[in-house]
Amino acid sequence: MKVLLVVVDGLAYHLMERFIDQLPTIQEMAEEGVYGPLESTFPSITPVALASLFTGVSPKVHGVVAPRIFVKGRKIQSSISAFSSSSLMVDPIWATLGRKGYKVVITSAPQALPDKWKLDNVILFDPYKAKVKRCSEGTLLKEGENEFIGKKWSVKVEDQIYLVGVEGQEFKVEMGSWIGPLEVNGKCGEEELKASIFLHATPRGVYVTPPAFLNFKWGNNRDLLLEVWENVVKKVGMLLDGDYKGLNKGLITFDEYLKTAELSFNFFVEYSLYLLRRSDWDFGVTYLPIVDNLQHLLYGVDDGKALEHIFQAYKMADKFLMLHRSLAENIFLCSDHGITKIKKRVYVNKILERLNVLKMDDGKINWGKTKAYYGGGGLIRINLKDREEAGVVYPKEYQKLVRYIVKNLEDLKDDDGESIFTGIYMRDTPASDRQGDIELSIRDYYSLSSNVDHENEIDTVKPYSTSTGDHGFYRKEDLYGVILGIGPKIARGKKIKAKIVDIAPTILKIMDVQGPKMEGRVLVEALSNGGQE
Repeated sequence: MKVLLVVVDGLAYHLMERFIDQLPTIQEMAEEGVYGPLESTFPSITPVALASLFTGVSPKVHGVVAPRIFVKGRKIQSSISAFSSSSLMVDPIWATLGRKGYKVVITSAPQALPDKWKLDNVILFDPYKAKVKRCSEGTLLKEGENEFIGKKWSVKVEDQIYLVGVEGQEFKVEMGSWIGPLEVNGKCGEEELKASIFLHATPRGVYVTPPAFLNFKWGNNRDLLLEVWENVVKKVGMLLDGDYKGLNKGLITFDEYLKTAELSFNFFVEYSLYLLRRSDWDFGVTYLPIVDNLQHLLYGVDDGKALEHIFQAYKMADKFLMLHRSLAENIFLCSDHGITKIKKRVYVNKILERLNVLKMDDGKINWGKTKAYYGGGGLIRINLKDREEAGVVYPKEYQKLVRYIVKNLEDLKDDDGESIFTGIYMRDTPASDRQGDIELSIRDYYSLSSNVDHENEIDTVKPYSTSTGDHGFYRKEDLYGVILGIGPKIARGKKIKAKIVDIAPTILKIMDVQGPKMEGRVLVEALSNGGQE
C-alpha cells in the first residue's frame, strides 16, 4: 500500500481557512480525511522545518539549525549548507524505509543529496541542485554583443523581431513573445554544461530565464536523470522558482514574474508526475514551491489584487494535489510553515560592515579581515582562531568583540524609537558546533537578511518588487502550516492539531515500520481505528 507525502512550501493554515471552500481537492481531503494546523519548528524556515518533517526530531537533534551551519575546523565561509545531506546528524525517513526494504522515490528534498546512504531501492532527487553558483541568474540581453553563462551571445533587431545567436544557434523572438524551452551550451568555471532556458522579447531587450544545468548533481540515478532531462526538461523547461531576483533588479515586470512562476509550476507538475509514474515505489515525496514564491512577494501588500494572486497560487496547489491523487492509496499533504507580513528588511551583515567587523572588498567579503558574519537563521558567528579554520579573532578578544556587537545592535531603533531586535542572546564563551555566538530575534513587521550585496542597513519593502511576507522568527501565523490526509489507513472527517515532527513517526506507523527514536508522536487520532489493525 503506497504512501505519498505532498509538500507544498508555505501553505499557511490561516489562509487555507479563508480559501478552502474554493479548493475542491483540498476541501474533499479535509472532509473525507484529516485536516488541521501543522506547527512548524523554530525558526520556521524551509530547510530547518523540512529536516524535522523528514526526521521526526527538532533542529537541535537533526542539526539543521539555520541556512548556514557553523562547525569547528571549517572556514567560516565554508560552513555546511542546510541544503545538503551533510547537514543532517540523524537519518531521514527515506533511509529508515530503504533499509527495511521499501522502495522510495524522493522527487525533491533539501537534504536528499549528495546520496550518503547508497541504497539501491531509494531514488533521491533535488532539482535545485541543477543550479550552479554564479551561473544561475537570469539576464537581459541587449542589442549587440553580450556574455552569458560563459558564452558570447549576439542580439540583432529587425522589425520588432529579435535575432539571438549563440554558438551557431539562432533564435527568432517576436516582441512580447516567449520561446522555449531551449537547450544551449554554457560554461561555468571550467565546466561545459547543457542548460535549459526560455527567451522573452521586451522593449528593454531579450530576457533570459535563470538557467538550469545538466550537471548530474540533482539525482542519484544518472540514467533516470538523463531521462528526466529528455522527457521533462526539453518539454516544459526547468524553471525552479518565479524569478524574484530578476524582478527585484528590474530585469522583468511583475506580469513577467508571474509568467516565470507559471513556468516553474509547469515544470514541477510534469517532473513530479514523470518520476512517480516512471518508478516503482512504496513511499514517495513530492514538492511544490509556488505558494511560498507568491506569498513572500505579495503577502504584505495590502490590496485585494495581491491576495487574489496568492489565492491563484493556492488553486495551483489544489490542482497539483488533484493530479497526484490517484498515485497512492494514502496521501498526506503538509507544509513547512505559514507566512506573516513584513514592512522592513534588516541587512545584518551591512550593520556588521559599519561596525568594522565585516570587511568588503570589490563587492565581496574579505574573510581574512572579517571578524563576524551573519549566516541567516538569527545566528552571528565570530571568526575565531582555533575554532574556525583561518579564524582571525583571538580567544582573548572574544568577549569584548561580542559585547561591542551586541551593544550596537541593541542601540538600533526604528522610527518610533523602539528596538528593532526583540531579543539578543550573547554567549559568554564561544559557541559549540551548530550554534551562534550571538542569536537574534526580530520585532514584528521586520525581516532579517544575510545578503551583503545591498546598499542600506534597513530598507522599506516595495510592493510587487521586493519581499513583503516572511516566516521564521515571529511565532505568529508564520509558525502554522497545514496537514491533510486521506486514505484507507487514515481517519475520516477529523479535525486535528499536529506538529511537524509528528509526520515521520505517523507515516512509519502506517507502513508498519519500527523506526529510530523520534521526538514526534504517532498521530493515532489521524489513523483509522486509532492505528490498530
